[in-house]
Amino acid sequence: MSEFAGAVQDVLVTARRGLLRGRREPRLLVLAVLQPVLFMLVFGVILGGVIRVPGVADYAAFLTPGLLVQAVALAAGLAAVGVARDVRGGMVDRFRTLPVSAASALFGRTGSDLVRVAMTAAVAAGVGVIAGWRVHSGPAAAVAGFALLLTFGYAVTWLSVLVGLCAGAPSTARLLVLACLLPVTFVSSVLAPPATMPPWLRPVAEANPVSAVATALRLLWGNEPGPRPPMAYALAWGWVVVILLLAVPLALRRYRRSPAP
Repeated sequence: MSEFAGAVQDVLVTARRGLLRGRREPRLLVLAVLQPVLFMLVFGVILGGVIRVPGVADYAAFLTPGLLVQAVALAAGLAAVGVARDVRGGMVDRFRTLPVSAASALFGRTGSDLVRVAMTAAVAAGVGVIAGWRVHSGPAAAVAGFALLLTFGYAVTWLSVLVGLCAGAPSTARLLVLACLLPVTFVSSVLAPPATMPPWLRPVAEANPVSAVATALRLLWGNEPGPRPPMAYALAWGWVVVILLLAVPLALRRYRRSPAP
């Protein structure tokens, strides 16, 4: 077996382990799936009738792409808890005693987490459809949008893996992820355009990667009025690339140097 084929097999084995472990911890999937349902119920159904966005006739159509990005980011953040549990339980040390590279172990781990992220996105999209959201720009745009969405979730998964490796304890990892992701997802264009925010908060929301991806999806899917400038897509993909370029090497380096619990 060639070295490349062996690495691929290691990735598949570790990904399978992550999927099997996810079946034994269904509460993580339930939490990831329940969040977009609750947010759509509160903001799209209960408060949707009193929330007005300038230039947008249907708030649910505006809200759904933002909730998709938020749901994917929070679901990806759960990866930190599982990684921290592996560090605390000694599983990382066991992997390092085996002929398995750090890249194979972590790419397999993030691959299994991507499955959970995709399931969360599917549920969030289904809830949006029930609430009245539609893609108005055709199947190709729908596929392109979900490709961007899942790739963004995958990038956040790598950040979560890095947090889990550094945290050392699952409870600490959970707190760190929530402390980082909740402000980032709420101070963004998920619930309202940055133009409606106070002047001191507007630049923060506009420079937010969550806002960049949410805006790109709305323009791509025809859920926001106005032209569809390529710059919006380039900015969103630029954030995804930057996150991956920073998180992947840092996570691999931390994995190799993780101290024993």
